[in-house]
Amino acid sequence: MKVARQQFSPAPETAGDARSFVRETLANWSVESDADDIILLVSELVTNAVVHAESVLELTVRRLNGAVEVVVADRVPGRAVPQAGPLTVDTSPSHENARSGGLGLALAAAIATSWGVSYSKEDKAVWFRIQDENGAPHAELTPPLPVRPLTRRPTRPSPWASLDAALSARLSLPDLLERTVEYARSALGGDAAYIALATTDETEWEVRAAVGVTSGPWRRFRSRTEETFPSVAPAPGAVINDDLMIARAHRGRLAEAGMRSLVTAPLIVEGRITGLIGVASRRIRHFGDTAARRLQDGADRIALPMERARLAEVELARRASLSFLAEASDLLTGTLDEQMTAALAAQLITSRLHAWCAVHTTTDLGVSRLVHTMHGNENYNDVLRTLLTELPPPEQREPRPLWTRDALVAANLGDELTLELAESPAISVPLVAHGQKLGRMTLGKQTGEDFTLEDVDIVDDLARRVASAMENARLYAAQTSMSEALQRSLLPAKEKVPVVPGVDHAVFYRSADERTVVGGDFYDIFAIDGRWCFAIGDVCGTGPEAAAVTGLARHTLRALAREGFSPSHIMQRLNLAILDENTSTRFLTMLYGEMTPLGRPGDGMRIRLVSAGHPLPLRLNQKGEVEPMGSSQPLLGAFEDVDFHTETIEVASGDVLLAVTDGVTERRNGSDMLGDEGLTRIFSACSGLTAHAITVRLDRDLEEFAPGGHTDDTAMLVLRFL
Repeated sequence: MKVARQQFSPAPETAGDARSFVRETLANWSVESDADDIILLVSELVTNAVVHAESVLELTVRRLNGAVEVVVADRVPGRAVPQAGPLTVDTSPSHENARSGGLGLALAAAIATSWGVSYSKEDKAVWFRIQDENGAPHAELTPPLPVRPLTRRPTRPSPWASLDAALSARLSLPDLLERTVEYARSALGGDAAYIALATTDETEWEVRAAVGVTSGPWRRFRSRTEETFPSVAPAPGAVINDDLMIARAHRGRLAEAGMRSLVTAPLIVEGRITGLIGVASRRIRHFGDTAARRLQDGADRIALPMERARLAEVELARRASLSFLAEASDLLTGTLDEQMTAALAAQLITSRLHAWCAVHTTTDLGVSRLVHTMHGNENYNDVLRTLLTELPPPEQREPRPLWTRDALVAANLGDELTLELAESPAISVPLVAHGQKLGRMTLGKQTGEDFTLEDVDIVDDLARRVASAMENARLYAAQTSMSEALQRSLLPAKEKVPVVPGVDHAVFYRSADERTVVGGDFYDIFAIDGRWCFAIGDVCGTGPEAAAVTGLARHTLRALAREGFSPSHIMQRLNLAILDENTSTRFLTMLYGEMTPLGRPGDGMRIRLVSAGHPLPLRLNQKGEVEPMGSSQPLLGAFEDVDFHTETIEVASGDVLLAVTDGVTERRNGSDMLGDEGLTRIFSACSGLTAHAITVRLDRDLEEFAPGGHTDDTAMLVLRFL
């Protein structure tokens, strides 16, 4: 005996597929006689099964001794087979050769050698046999073989078969939730369905998907508050609510959709209720015990997969929160400006968390000031700023509207946009760092949205980070202001620099990148008793200790110069003064000189100078030649027993004297350093320029040599002799 078997879905094209399957099978078995009759009967019986049974069917072809047997089985044993009516013709004008009764069985009775119907608990089968032309007579054939059960599935497909398929498809949680409510509504014949899962902190439940009810967000509810959710506490199984108009639970949203009865089933994992699935109907007392058991069966199927997916979602949300806070910290610590800190905080919040944000700062006198506002919709920015300015919000940690309608009307702020903003929930949290209140941060949601506990926790954490960044910005601003004031006190004011007859002079100073650190470079020009004195120096290091040495050197230099001492004697006394006062071993290099006219204007100048460990000054003559002047002597503040000597040089009209600190000669571009040769080269191209133009030219050439390379203080003094 040969057997061929195949299952088919109840689709319009099934009859054609069945014919092809039988035709190919008979050809493989070399059955040629009666093949057309077999295929005709198969087509009719399969069509009947598709139309009347509407279930998966199985087609079995057997090659028996002298006959071919065909069995068409479906999974609906309770649905009767249509009676085999006679072959008739409808002669009405609107029909031609229409059927009356079960034509497929009538054909079987007319063509087949034998036929019949078999029933079992699991399926129903219609079979027929056609004897070969030369085969054994019908009486000698073996009786029909018993129908093999199609599958081990129940008689009717499980109402949760589609749900099982969705669970095995590894869908995302939102997609799985959407499909689940659809399947639940269909399985119970309801008009609406919803599913709620625990929130991240598991203190509330949130409706995550719904079908058949009005659109819009659902409010979260407490999972163990019987007044709100009586179907879960304390009953552990499915609960039927025959009339929602009497019960208080779910009256709002379900009543809006016209629902009257409800059945709910908890999702239970390890004895803990993790969610709820509910199906509602517009009819009173629509659900019975069978529906409740069916819904609980579906809830048990999805409870564990849903909880796993929810926990995975919670973990992703936790990681996203940590990532957001880490990103916020990086951005906030990257700025040391209070206004920029407030703007960054508002931008982060409106782009990632809430609809709008405002930041107030509190001054040392306790005055609150609005420094930045931002709304996700730019059309609301001006309205929001006006509202926050006219009615500063109170601090509140409970999410609720910040203003009442009466307060808005009293302040003449009753326009539509303002009312919409005012009615949205908001919180206002203080910005506190080291016990000091620096301001507050106010955040708002869209109308109809709620703050979750996770939202509040993130805001609290972010507020601490914003407050810390704001405190750092204030400390930086105070330190910068103090350093800049101290730096200005160590340099002569430009308006107090004297006019030197016959000399065009200019000074240039630029501190290193750190604005909060006082530099160690300084310069000075002053006049005493017909002499014009100049100095440029560099203290080893930076900061307050370097500033102390700079201040000591500058004031001691002026005091000794007024006494008429020679440059060498001034250096000797200044060295001892630094050694006596300096306890931090700060060294000082200095170039000090005194200028006196040689005679009439235009005759040049006589310069008496000492270069105490400082780079030697360069002289540029009218021919464009550059040469160093003087000789290097010991630096100041290092040794007691040192001798200094005064050097005298004469400069002619048209000569230019340049003195710089080592921030110029030691400027680097990678491994290349400018050095004395580089400075000589760029200085030689400055012939014919004014003193100020020379400083501008040198600064430009230094920037071209090493862009952004001013990592050390830089000072330049230019004397152009007229």
